[in-house]
Amino acid sequence: MVLKLDIKDKKILTLLDENARFSNSQIAKRVKLSKPAIEYRLKRFERNNVIFAYYAVIDFTRLGYSHYKVYFKFQDAGLEDEKRIIDYWNKDNNSIWVAQIRGRWDLSVSILAKSNFEFGKILSKFMNQFSGFIFEKDVLLTEYSPIYAREYLAETKSSEFIYGEHLSFYELDSTDKKILKELATNARINIVDLAEKIKLTRDVINYRLKKLIQEKIIHQYRCYLNLHELGINHYKIIFRTKNFDEQSEKQFKSYVVQHKKATQFLKLIGSWDLEIEFETENEDELYRILADIRKRFSNIIRDFDIIRITETFKYNYFPF
Repeated sequence: MVLKLDIKDKKILTLLDENARFSNSQIAKRVKLSKPAIEYRLKRFERNNVIFAYYAVIDFTRLGYSHYKVYFKFQDAGLEDEKRIIDYWNKDNNSIWVAQIRGRWDLSVSILAKSNFEFGKILSKFMNQFSGFIFEKDVLLTEYSPIYAREYLAETKSSEFIYGEHLSFYELDSTDKKILKELATNARINIVDLAEKIKLTRDVINYRLKKLIQEKIIHQYRCYLNLHELGINHYKIIFRTKNFDEQSEKQFKSYVVQHKKATQFLKLIGSWDLEIEFETENEDELYRILADIRKRFSNIIRDFDIIRITETFKYNYFPF
């Protein structure tokens, strides 16, 4: 059953997407509700499975990792076989996103690896076990990818985080890793509980967090929504391009930046060149957006395909 949101609900979710570490008191002040009212609404979200995770956006490229996307099409796979495949990737120490999709493929997995050789080993290990169930796979390397705020839910400041930009590598120590591992899937944990879990003082935790933010390892804290629980559809449109020069790329990206329903732009290396994520009320809205894109950029679009994300099983920027 779809959960109906009022204006206050949308503002709360928008604030959590802007900064998942906002306290209930800070949210109450901005939304103009009491703190108990905020607590009640948050519990309602949790009870209705609206929020999948509160997570830290971690720039894994600064840690020396590249982002590989793999799309799988199944064959001869029953429900139990599919479950085993999903469980495999959920437990994998290099997968950051695992999702069931509809369209040309059945499953999407995003994987972090420090080299093509390491990625090859990760994929080969999987294929050695499950190749009988894989009819087709497509591997793409992400060159860079800006991520945008959900401006369509409620009025919010525009924001952009880009991973994939060339920056110097940063070496984590064991304490940094413990902090990132916790915040990657539990970004709203308070400092006291985080300090207790890691067995350090609050002052040390605060210092480390400030340094990780200053070094741009942690970019922001967001909430990942189970959009289908809100009646919102999550799509990816992937494109093959032609005559795609720097000017065309700049114009296409500018279009995505200004579109309120667009939440991510990916420039890819592989059989597809671009991927854009949209969150829309229905399929008709998506096709209107696609028609507009094809009209504006007919000179650079060679081919396209549509993927609908139906369920997310894992979302973790630091799965190691």
